[in-house]
Formats: sequence, C-alpha cells, structure tokens
Amino acid sequence: MHPLIPLPQFPSMPAPLSSTSPGEAWVWGDYVLVLQTHPKTVLDIMNEMTGKPAEDDKDLDYPFAVTVYYRKDRNPHGPSSQPILVVGLEQMDYAKVMAKMGMDSGELASIPSGLGPPVLGVFTASSHLNMGGYEGTLEIDSVRQRLFSVIADHFHPAGEAVRIGPISAIHGHPDTGWPAQKKKGGCMSALVALLLLTTCCAWMFRRENPQMLQITPLQADTNPNRPG
Repeated sequence: MHPLIPLPQFPSMPAPLSSTSPGEAWVWGDYVLVLQTHPKTVLDIMNEMTGKPAEDDKDLDYPFAVTVYYRKDRNPHGPSSQPILVVGLEQMDYAKVMAKMGMDSGELASIPSGLGPPVLGVFTASSHLNMGGYEGTLEIDSVRQRLFSVIADHFHPAGEAVRIGPISAIHGHPDTGWPAQKKKGGCMSALVALLLLTTCCAWMFRRENPQMLQITPLQADTNPNRPG
C-alpha cells in the first residue's frame, strides 16, 4: 500500500488537477494518472483560500507534471482523492530564490537570472526528490514518456496505460471511480481547495499519530518495459 501525500507538507508541489491546458487523464492498472501543464502549486491554492494576492513574478514553474492517484475502487485508504506520487519537470529561478533567502547582492550577481533548465522532481508521502537534469525535449510525447517511466519504475502497474481524455474525464468515468461533477465552471478549483482543506485535517491527524503513516521508498530502475 502506498501512503497518501500530505499536501500541506509540500507547498511547492504541483496542486492536484491544476493545469493551464485541458491536460490528459490516463488509467494504468490500479492507478489514475493526470498530466498537467504549468500547474499552480499547493502554496498558490492555499494563498487563494486565504485571499492572499498571487505572485506576479514566480521563482518556480512546472512545464509538465503527472499526479498519480489510486482508482477509487482499488484504493486501500478508502475513497480518498489524495495523490500518492507526483513527478514533474521543475524549473527554478535560483537568483530569486537566493534573494528571498537574503543572499548578498554581490553574490547574486554571479547567479544567472531567469528560470533554469528543467530537472526531474518526484514527490512522495515522505520526501521531495531531485532525480537530476532532464535531457529530452519539451515536446509532450517526449516528456510523457520520461515521466511515465518513473511511474512504471515506482509502481510496476499492470497492463498498458490507457488515455481516457482530458483531466476532466476522470469524473464519472467507470474506470476511475471518481464521481461525476455536478456543475461546470469553477468546480475544478473548488475541488482542489476542498481536497487541500480535507488533507490539512488528515495531515494534522497523522502528525499526532505517526504510526499511521507507512512509507514506501522509490524502487530502483529495474523495469525494461516502459510506455512510449
């Protein structure tokens, strides 16, 4: 059983279901995969919930991210909507980050400004891992293949990954178990906010009951069969 990610613990993580494009939804074995483009972060959603203005000049971006959930009917945690893995391409403006940390302006002059090259980042329930630089192109097929390979190595899902449509297709689809959306429009943002609120409660409970949190470490790259 893979533990659920406590969202408040990772404010820089891509927010569930957030995407500037319709994105993609996939079903692969016991899992639902959501491919997002330039998603907001968990911190962005938390700021929206509290009425804090969004930052115009960000120091972090995710060109692409894939968030993994259990299928509802196969979730050992019950009907939870919390993710169990997030893998994405991360780009950071190190000069801005260092400036926020109080680095001297003279030292900052030696750090290139602007977003740096993408690196491969992975979020689990217990950690945020940097898996090194990404060497492919930013074409979606190339990115998807690389991100899916990480998922394959971690979960070894059965069968082939099957695309079921855009992100919104997870709602009401018989192979995901996610309930259908009752309304259109801003429901996705409301759902993300509700998910964050409920996971805040779960996170506080787990902090008080650490024995409830099971950790499943990333597995080594031993699977030769990766989806294209």
